[in-house]
Amino acid sequence: MELKEEWILPDVVYENPLLKRTLLGLKYYGILLGQSQSYKKVHCFRGMVFTVSMVLFNCTQYIDLWQVWGSVSDMTANAATTLLFSTTIFRIIFFYFHRARFNSIIKAAHDGIERIVKDGWTDEQSIVGSNVRYLKRLAVVFWSCALVTANMMCVYSLVQYLTYEEGPSDGTGASSNITRKGQPIPPTPILRSWYPATDGKDNHFFEIYLIQLYIMYVGQLIVPSWHMFMVTLMIYGRTECSVLNHRLCFLERYHTAGKDDPTAPVNNAERRSLMIDCIKRQASLVSFTRELEQLTRAAVFLDFVVFSVLLCALLFEASMTPSGVQVFIDVCYITTMTTILFLYYWHANEIHACADRLSMSAYKSDWYRYDRGTNRMLQIFILYSNRPLKMHAFFISMSLDTFLAILRASYSYFTILKQLTD
Repeated sequence: MELKEEWILPDVVYENPLLKRTLLGLKYYGILLGQSQSYKKVHCFRGMVFTVSMVLFNCTQYIDLWQVWGSVSDMTANAATTLLFSTTIFRIIFFYFHRARFNSIIKAAHDGIERIVKDGWTDEQSIVGSNVRYLKRLAVVFWSCALVTANMMCVYSLVQYLTYEEGPSDGTGASSNITRKGQPIPPTPILRSWYPATDGKDNHFFEIYLIQLYIMYVGQLIVPSWHMFMVTLMIYGRTECSVLNHRLCFLERYHTAGKDDPTAPVNNAERRSLMIDCIKRQASLVSFTRELEQLTRAAVFLDFVVFSVLLCALLFEASMTPSGVQVFIDVCYITTMTTILFLYYWHANEIHACADRLSMSAYKSDWYRYDRGTNRMLQIFILYSNRPLKMHAFFISMSLDTFLAILRASYSYFTILKQLTD
């Protein structure tokens, strides 16, 4: 297989202050490639191996789901991770089909940040710096939550197995690890999945555990990396919009001399040139947001469909388990899944809110000092800025109202499920 040039990103992109940390995970996975990276085909092959592994394992999860069909508790124990892996696999495969478009939007974000940094305006660089720091804090919190959840699941499964085999007896020959009904808890793997064993899965715990441990660490790499990557692109959109708002508010500061004397006549030719630059930046922002919407809408729509079921399943599992550790894991899992959903809808809402302020920012400039031709250009800009810049997942608006609607639906499904099982 020959690698196309548009699949490979320039090395300078991986040094971009906003992008570099979020691209490293995808590069290690094998999705993204660098210009000077050696053995590019080997890295692509690694990504394909990881992806095929997740697809095959996800198939075993659906087989297990089919085998326990009808048992609500077993189905809910399987559903959450099964759906999470399915949506992740969909995103990876979608990337492979649209690799060139993803690389183009990464380059657009890189070029935008580079332009702001090279312009040399302190206030604009401060806006970029604040968003970089915000992204760092966000990444630390999200990665911590995801890694704690996944590793707790791995460790807890192994501890359950060891205590089941070696735990102290209660005098009846049974392990001290018992359920509410007094029955020993069998050793459970990390995740629910099907395994081709005729003598039962309990006799193959370590084989199943090692397979699932590998899958879990692949998932720990790709799930946080992918979601932080998409959120970073949204944060870039917000950053570009914030810079444009600042430029429009203080247009008089951007003259050749760096400042404008309030008592001196306005240099309308230079002011029109600055305004034309703002119009071009706004057009680039709209184009970037629309392309980002095209690349995210299918996955976000899939999340809209499955996340209510996913959160409902996790809530039900947490309410049914007698183990305090399992409840803690479920709470961390719910927090991680809710955070993923929140990040998309919050930052899409931020882009919309920031773009809504463009017309007011333009009005805050010293327009009363312009000539008629310059004011006419400003009026056209304001009229164009009044068009809402909303992101959609097909017919679903990506806003906080939609996020709250998903949470309400999840809780409603959970209460109905509890009533059916009680």
